[in-house]
Amino acid sequence: MTRALIAVTAVVLLATASVPAAAQDPRASLPDIEDEVMCTICGTLLAESQSPQADRERALIRTLIAQGKDKDQIKDALVTEYGPRVLATPSGHGFDLLAWLVPGAAILAAAIAIGFGLRRTLRSRDRSAEAPRLDPADAERLDADLARHDP
Repeated sequence: MTRALIAVTAVVLLATASVPAAAQDPRASLPDIEDEVMCTICGTLLAESQSPQADRERALIRTLIAQGKDKDQIKDALVTEYGPRVLATPSGHGFDLLAWLVPGAAILAAAIAIGFGLRRTLRSRDRSAEAPRLDPADAERLDADLARHDP
């Protein structure tokens, strides 16, 4: 039981460990921002959208890049202009926090269920590997049958 608890704890720690953030490039780029912003009309990533609204958003992003704004400042300006639905990633509070927590919890629960299932399967396999005991009457009959077929 303690080994299972240690394994579960290790999985939780690995899943929640924060990866050091890479040093951000102070200069933002359009392709970098397009992957994290949505077209407000069609609801797809800005990088994939070809709508006139997407072209207007790209123009605003290019203008802000030319002004020397960083990625976070550009995202803030887009949220100010178009609202929070322009962001492709949910915010880290309120109901949007569930969008981050539920998949992680589901993966953790699935890993735990798989671990318990494997443990149970391996235990039952070990039990079934033991030779079953025969009654003395069955053992005599088996010996007689084997003796009759031996040359």
